Amino acid sequence: MLKITSWYIVLLFFLIASCSRPLSEMTYMNGIDPKIYPNGPVPDDYEVGINDQLYIQVISDDPQNAVFLNLVPADRGGASTSDLELVTYIVDENGDIYFLLLGKIHVAGMTVKEIRDLLQVKVDKYLDNTAVFVKLVDRNITVLGEVDNPGQHKMVKNRLSIFEALGTAGDITDWGNYKEIMLVRETPEGKLVTNIDLLSPDLIDSPYYYILPNDVLYVKLDKKIRGTKNVAPFTGLMLSLSIITTALLVANFFVK
Repeated sequence: MLKITSWYIVLLFFLIASCSRPLSEMTYMNGIDPKIYPNGPVPDDYEVGINDQLYIQVISDDPQNAVFLNLVPADRGGASTSDLELVTYIVDENGDIYFLLLGKIHVAGMTVKEIRDLLQVKVDKYLDNTAVFVKLVDRNITVLGEVDNPGQHKMVKNRLSIFEALGTAGDITDWGNYKEIMLVRETPEGKLVTNIDLLSPDLIDSPYYYILPNDVLYVKLDKKIRGTKNVAPFTGLMLSLSIITTALLVANFFVK
């Protein structure tokens, strides 16, 4: 009986080991040295495109002087996100916005800073002592695939690290492939598609470490993981334990 029990214990050990996912396959930037890293390559600032929404406010030392340049009075105070969406300039199919008094202005392909500087020059022709404030309102990213909360998510700042972006979607599920995260990004030249390896310690120096507005992340399914999305991660293990327990009881019965 002792030999039979020992044999099943060994079998149980290997079954548990086979059902476990190596920690190295779930550790972000595995093997990275704990030190201060110099700033890696930062992607160019987001370039405004068609259908983007811009909130533009002209501020003057006398708010009444700038009323004719604003969709919302400059002395109104802080506006909520929903308010901003109602008073934005939408970039049309030609890449233009129509700004009060200043007329049609082409902004597609420009960064928010470049648009602000351009408007400041134009406004200075009409008013002294002004400041132009420009904000990209619809800063969203889309995270799909093997994450807890797939869908479109708001960006709280101009760019996020890829880990912050995945965090907005609840992180990767037990079935996600950490080595194959597809990034789709709109560029002036067209759509850029690349794969990101979250386990690589070199990721911190990658030009894709930062995520920009309108980026799409797709976490692929790890085909090596057993089971399906509708089965709990440890179902296979529990089934194996049940089979082994039954086998032990049967063996014990015949030994007696």
